[in-house]
Amino acid sequence: MASIRIRFPQGDFARLRQRLLADPSQEAFGLLLGQREDAGDTRIIRVIASHFPMPADYESRSVAHLRLRREYIYDRLVEMQEKGDADTLIDVHTHPFCADGVAFSAHDDADERAFHDWLTETLDMHYASLVLSRSDYSARLWERHDGLSTPCPAQVCTQTALEHWPSADQARQMRDDHATALDPDNGFLARGVLALGLDVLRQIVHDQTIAVVGVGGLGSIIAEHLIHNGFHHLHLIDHDRVETTNLNRIVGAGLQDAQNGRLKVDAVRDHLLRINPEATITAHACGIEEPDLLPALATCDWIMLATDSHASRYRAQAIALQFGIPLIAAGVNISVNDGRITDMSGEVITARWGDRLCLNCLGRIAPTQIAAETIPGLGEVFAQRGYVNGQDVKEPAVKTLNSMLATLAVDTLLNQFTGRQAHRPIQVYENNLEPCIYADHDSLEQRTKECFHCA
Repeated sequence: MASIRIRFPQGDFARLRQRLLADPSQEAFGLLLGQREDAGDTRIIRVIASHFPMPADYESRSVAHLRLRREYIYDRLVEMQEKGDADTLIDVHTHPFCADGVAFSAHDDADERAFHDWLTETLDMHYASLVLSRSDYSARLWERHDGLSTPCPAQVCTQTALEHWPSADQARQMRDDHATALDPDNGFLARGVLALGLDVLRQIVHDQTIAVVGVGGLGSIIAEHLIHNGFHHLHLIDHDRVETTNLNRIVGAGLQDAQNGRLKVDAVRDHLLRINPEATITAHACGIEEPDLLPALATCDWIMLATDSHASRYRAQAIALQFGIPLIAAGVNISVNDGRITDMSGEVITARWGDRLCLNCLGRIAPTQIAAETIPGLGEVFAQRGYVNGQDVKEPAVKTLNSMLATLAVDTLLNQFTGRQAHRPIQVYENNLEPCIYADHDSLEQRTKECFHCA
């Protein structure tokens, strides 16, 4: 069965619930417009706009009933056809009389089936629906199977766990697959439970899949931190092999791995499984540009980006925006002149879909560098002309700096679950005159506001 996810921009699902459930005395309705992306057996619908009827648009409504004027729906369909940026209609209604365990009624089934039949015959458009109670939701995507309109269960995905809302279609209690890890006395995560709380750790253990793009000196430490903090489902993505010069910073790699030219993803995966054998870790020995990665990436809840090439960072950001996946990018820099360190720093950028923020509008991706990295022979030409550094230049690297930025990146991720600190989209670490961490407000303010990619 296909995995179907309806992804909301940051904050939108909470605002939708707040608006539609404000009056418990009558049902309410909302109409969402979405863009659908398919990757293997995964269907992703990104919500891109919301419409709410005015009182005059309702033909009738009560605590257990509503009917809209037919013209309201038709007008929205005309708008969709004229704008052309949405291919999926999602209707949302409430059951305010339902305390929990919300479900579509037989009346809902009949109306939605008839509407989907009409849409299929009349317009080239997808159709999904949501029903909300005061404590949970149910969602589905209508598809044609054997010539019949059939509802397929869907899952709502928000950018952060703080906005999470339970699904009535899923089990009420967390699965006990990893109950031993969460045991407060002797479990692998016992000390983490004391720090973060049982509810947070349960969600991290059961519901989160993280992609780590680049598992070198920075990404391997990020991956290790993720395992130590309870994340059980990881995708490791890197095409490179272990070399002797990597051993000063890659977690989990040894001399024999370098001598054998072992894949970084395999070395790091085996190291992580020694820490937690119950984890599910998939090693992808390829670059982020590989099209076959899309089905795996589409199901991820976060992308942790730790590569140093502009081409791979551009591609990772594009995938995150395409599927509505929040991304955390970490990077480091050491500048050495005449044998003396003149800069040791790094930054962590959090780009949640809906925040109108990405690596492109922040100027962290250079088109010239992408061309040099991807077009054969162009890198040497650009290097000769001084446009880019030579492609064979080895950058200085020490594990201490990598560890600081990896820790900051994973701590930023954990804050999306706990909300312990205010969200800071860009955090900078400097270790020059003295070590310090601060929020980069200037880059945020000076970014390209009308970015082609994220705006």
